[in-house]
Amino acid sequence: MSAELVILINILFYLFGFSFLLYKRNKLSEQSIGLLSILINFIGLLFSMGIRWSDISDDVISYNWFYISDKLFTIDILLNDLTYLMFFLVQFIALWVQVFSLKYMQGDPSFGRYYAYVNFFILSMIGIIISGNLLMIFMFWELVGLCSYLLVGFWYEKKSATNSAMKAFLVNRIGDIGLFIGILLVYRYFGTLNVTTIVEKAQLMSAESLNSPIMTTIGLLLFCGCVAKSAQLPLQVWLPDAMEGPTPVSALIHAATMVVAGIFLMARIDPVLSPDTHLVMAILGMLTMFFGACSALVQYDIKKLLAFSTISQLGLMVVGIGVGAVNTALFHLVTHAFFKAGLFLSAGAVIHHMQHEQDMRKMGNLRREIPIIYYTFTICAASLAGIPFFSGFLSKDAILVAAFEWASHQQKQIYFIIPVMCLVVSSMSAYYIMRQVFLVFLEREDNPLELISSGAKSLYKNMAKRIEGIVNIEEDEERQQAEIRHSEEDLLGFLSKIGFMEVSCIIMAIASFGFVFAVNPFLTESSWFFQTFHNEAINYQWVIYIAILVALNGVLLGYIFTKEESFQLDNDEPGPKGEIANFIFNNYYLSETYQKVFVKPLLWISPKINLFDRKMIDGIVNSVGNLTISWASLNNWFERKIIDSFVGLVAETSIKIGSYTRQIQNGKAQTYIITIFVCLVLIMILLMV
Repeated sequence: MSAELVILINILFYLFGFSFLLYKRNKLSEQSIGLLSILINFIGLLFSMGIRWSDISDDVISYNWFYISDKLFTIDILLNDLTYLMFFLVQFIALWVQVFSLKYMQGDPSFGRYYAYVNFFILSMIGIIISGNLLMIFMFWELVGLCSYLLVGFWYEKKSATNSAMKAFLVNRIGDIGLFIGILLVYRYFGTLNVTTIVEKAQLMSAESLNSPIMTTIGLLLFCGCVAKSAQLPLQVWLPDAMEGPTPVSALIHAATMVVAGIFLMARIDPVLSPDTHLVMAILGMLTMFFGACSALVQYDIKKLLAFSTISQLGLMVVGIGVGAVNTALFHLVTHAFFKAGLFLSAGAVIHHMQHEQDMRKMGNLRREIPIIYYTFTICAASLAGIPFFSGFLSKDAILVAAFEWASHQQKQIYFIIPVMCLVVSSMSAYYIMRQVFLVFLEREDNPLELISSGAKSLYKNMAKRIEGIVNIEEDEERQQAEIRHSEEDLLGFLSKIGFMEVSCIIMAIASFGFVFAVNPFLTESSWFFQTFHNEAINYQWVIYIAILVALNGVLLGYIFTKEESFQLDNDEPGPKGEIANFIFNNYYLSETYQKVFVKPLLWISPKINLFDRKMIDGIVNSVGNLTISWASLNNWFERKIIDSFVGLVAETSIKIGSYTRQIQNGKAQTYIITIFVCLVLIMILLMV
């Protein structure tokens, strides 16, 4: 079976899932809906693996679509390693999100509608991934925005949910306007929308042509789409509010669909981006990751903290693309997808356990109540913090090395501020995720070192007992059997706690270990990812060891200061104490600023414009209309009274003349003689005159 046929069938499956589940949402049981949706997702995952097995690479499959004048527009499917990677990643994450949702969304009256929207979401993201031209990408890009609107506002009974959905939709439209103008300029400049052709032409351009004002303008306009979709400054305000949707949706948006679409697009068209565009991306990404991390430091909402963390990590990916380390940024995109999905799903399990309470100040000591979720969250948190032996360490430090490598080739030393800020944000990431682990899972008196040591002692004692039982063959059989029964009871008790939510979290936690990507946990180049995608950075490997110290220092400071903070928490206060902390907590009041600078003036001027429209524009239009009616009435009167009367007069005159002349033709000879005589007299008179 050809690759394009596999992809077409895959998309049709999701389209069927969306249509059928939406149509039958109130007629099927929850089990039927969930199993059907998961089955479709599982088949799609198998399809994604099948495409890779077919060893198709760098193929563009085109079909004629429509003509505008003599210009042909085509449907293009681009198959390469990046397509396969994202095709697999999206469906893998979505599969476990759907499994998690079986328990999380259980009993929701809109259970079927939820799974229908998720199928549509996956379909839209797959469309972006496989599209080989910018027009197709833009179409599916807008569908992804529509799906986010539907899912963020899923619980539309809540005013906050509908407001957040509208906010996400409108903010993204701002960036999409720039993206659409950029696509038009690409077509004007390159004469095509085919991504492969555009990239090939850009690679043949000279350095002067590539860094021309028109190419920089095109690159910045295309980057506008990424700024909105991937929540970069100053359009990141929608992402924290998008937490109003169901938590599994948050995991899907943050890990594998909407927010990574912007990074994916920039990686797709990277050769088109000029050096000035890359510099702007690096600076803006640096600012985004720093301000996002600052906001995460002071959050109390378990989901909003992770949302600001996503903003920060997306900024790091943009920095990676900005410094020319495109493949390294994609590597972090992949690792981030797993550990951020694990964090959100684990947070969802916590919220479900706490009866939908999201304030971390009202949590604590949950490691005893939900130990499996505690371990999965901690593993994914360690990956986010950049701790060695976890995947985040490999990808984050690869970007750090690439940033230092890039800065060393710049003419001014000031560019080293970008990699240095990456190190600072790495420490901040470790700090805020340790703060979250402490507030959610630990007691105020808990010491992480003691927990680790006690766990190690317990493991050592259990192993020692097993070895002792093996060596001492003369040991009492009854005691051995009692220990075996006790172990089996412990194991069964542990397994009985594993449900749909726990399985999904465990899978994401396993995927967050470094050995999934590289045998050597300290050598990024040994990963399977960089065996497929070339690694750009080769020097500054010593930065990795500094990054380890920075991450561990962030974890230590996070524990120390959070333990002190935990004794001063006030559950009744909406935010932290202090003006600066409140300023950061409220996302720098950007939403309020936009309300005052843009929204309120527009709302104020809208009635004036409406009044001007009604009084002036409509008045002129109505006056012209009335004048036209009057002129038409005058024309009607003139036509009836003058034109029609004149025509009638001519007709009546002709009738009368005809009636007189007809009397001559009466068949009498006397009449003819008299007529001839009269005519002769008249002729003679005329001749005499």
